[in-house]
Amino acid sequence: MTETITRRTALQYGGAALAGITLGELGRLHFAHVDEQAGMVRAATTERWAMSVCRECPAACGIHVRVVNGTPVKIDGNPKCPIARGRLCAKGQASVEALLDPDRLVGPAKRVGARGEGRWQPITWEAATALLVEQLHARGGRPGETLAVAAEERGPVADAWSAFWSAAGAQVAWTPAATASQLRSRFEAITGVAADPHFDVEHASFVLSAGAPLAETWLSPLWSQRSYGRFRRGNARSRGRLVQLDDRRSMTARKADEWIVVDTDRQPALVYGLMGVLLRESRIDPAASQGLAASLAEFERGVVARFTPDEVARLTGVPVVTILRLARDLIATPQPLVIVAADAEPELIDAVMSLNGLIGAFDRPGGVLAALPAIESAAPPGAAAGLGTPANIKPQLVALRDASALRSLSMMNETRAALKTAGFVVSFSPFLDEAAGAADLLMPAHTSLESWHAVVPAPAVPGQAIAIAAPVVAPRLDTQDLMAVLKTTATKAGGNLPAACPWESTQDLVSATLGRLATAHRGGPYATSYESDWIQQLERGGWWTSPVASRDDFPNAVLAAGGWADPFFEPGQIRRSLKDLGGPRFAPLPAAEQVVAAGAKRTAQFPLALRAFTPAVVNLLGSPNQPALFELLGQPEGAPWRRWVELNPETARDAGLEAGATVRITSEHGSVDASMVLVDGMSRDAVALSFVPSVPNGGRWAQMVGGDVRGLWPAGVDPSNVVAVRVSRA
Repeated sequence: MTETITRRTALQYGGAALAGITLGELGRLHFAHVDEQAGMVRAATTERWAMSVCRECPAACGIHVRVVNGTPVKIDGNPKCPIARGRLCAKGQASVEALLDPDRLVGPAKRVGARGEGRWQPITWEAATALLVEQLHARGGRPGETLAVAAEERGPVADAWSAFWSAAGAQVAWTPAATASQLRSRFEAITGVAADPHFDVEHASFVLSAGAPLAETWLSPLWSQRSYGRFRRGNARSRGRLVQLDDRRSMTARKADEWIVVDTDRQPALVYGLMGVLLRESRIDPAASQGLAASLAEFERGVVARFTPDEVARLTGVPVVTILRLARDLIATPQPLVIVAADAEPELIDAVMSLNGLIGAFDRPGGVLAALPAIESAAPPGAAAGLGTPANIKPQLVALRDASALRSLSMMNETRAALKTAGFVVSFSPFLDEAAGAADLLMPAHTSLESWHAVVPAPAVPGQAIAIAAPVVAPRLDTQDLMAVLKTTATKAGGNLPAACPWESTQDLVSATLGRLATAHRGGPYATSYESDWIQQLERGGWWTSPVASRDDFPNAVLAAGGWADPFFEPGQIRRSLKDLGGPRFAPLPAAEQVVAAGAKRTAQFPLALRAFTPAVVNLLGSPNQPALFELLGQPEGAPWRRWVELNPETARDAGLEAGATVRITSEHGSVDASMVLVDGMSRDAVALSFVPSVPNGGRWAQMVGGDVRGLWPAGVDPSNVVAVRVSRA
């Protein structure tokens, strides 16, 4: 199917859709009819496969797209991608629905009613650009008056976005992603290495997970799941053992050999307790202890004195015998490893990194390595992540590249504070999402399958890689390439903006990136595992051979493979740094009571402590209007198309509730309804509630999730914290 909708037909179909800005049922039927007609003529049927990049999360996995008569019909993993190796998660496979979404924005529009009313007037791109230029001139490049927010990303496109808005005097902020970049600062503080940590789960013999969703969405989801599979198979060694510390029966807890129920805010105390056992019994790794002499003595005295097994058992509810057994089992295996969730509190990250130091996990197979810096990226986004204190955020112009900041649990308060004071908000999202609901001007960019890509994947494999791809299909609607829009805006706005935007489009950025990689004299296009191992062996011996016949062939070879990678990696950076430092720089040791967070203030009216969690199939970056993902909600026990709440069976029985019942979760600040799931072994005073974003003014399927879980928390409080609630029949 090669037909696209022109601006005239887009307006015709949009007139029958939501406020004239989405494709609507008429447009959807038009495309369905064209697709059907193309499919009826068998002789004219054409089929091809195209490489692209999945943008449903920061992992940037390579994808292999089947295109029939010009329409993508199936998405699989790219077998040459070093991250996915042919695998693909549910969100990646459902991303075709973003392209075919009947409620996509058809083109630019301006708000004609109050924000949130959903009243829009379609306009031309020329008029939309003029409105944005007018707002930039009104701000005059004054610091603090403009804010640009996007999902965390590394690579040339992210650098170009940052360059444009920085030249406009904007604060550039990134919605933090749950990747290894979030662990970087604490890893550097302890080891002295300015790098993202890489956890070699695949070669570990025993993994102790402090709340890390290893079998779900940890760091780079497909990489972590592949590593978990190899860790479990064991290959030539015995099957790896997994112990999960978690406050709910997550998918990782279900798959673990042992699930130890520990509230998230009490996990640091348990980790320090394990260190206390190892130090008291002189069980720390002998090789590691030699390098720790200068920094260990004071740390050992504090841990042994403050975190006795009896005290840790009192704080965490974990029996003393379990604490002793777990510490001894951990150090008794040849390659133990402790991992932690990317969004964990700093106290827990410090404890985990310290324990890895004591068990000798730094810089060895099955341990913690220092990843190489990202290639083709100016700086880690984590350095500019977040917006600051809500009270200090008062921009007049806000630019939203996507809806991530409004969908995120961690940045909701800061983003809402920014939008509250903003006189003008522009959204570049192609979807009818939270960004569109908050905007005054819609300038929809192409969807992922219609776009050029040059993005550095979230830290996963030890080597370096950059995912590069051309559009799979031509744009269907009146959307524009984002970098081309910024270039046009810069040209019309004048000042220092044109100099900050030397490109014409995203394709120019990709071409420049390919030109630089062609002269790197290392690595090459994405390759199979065998070929990557051979390249690594050659480079380790000081050799490199060009993977293409000539430099002119290089760009097409990289695009055909879906990206560029250099698998070469040599450990040792952490050991050298620790040698120079005289051992790890252990964080100041708190008292046992201080390491346990205060938690929710429960009362007789609100006796339970609720924590929200994000299911693996919830899309925090892309379209919120994907029915395939709603079908997967609540698996394997919950009901699809609904949020669910997890409760201890005894707690439910005392409240007169049964599995599958629709219950109401109420706090001092609001209430939501959910389907109840009973979980054996869960703490009796704990409640776990799934976070499924609510988009009242979104697409037809996104509207079906009513209520906002975040309304249970008071204004200004991070919803990732615990809140006191009660659960009753709805």
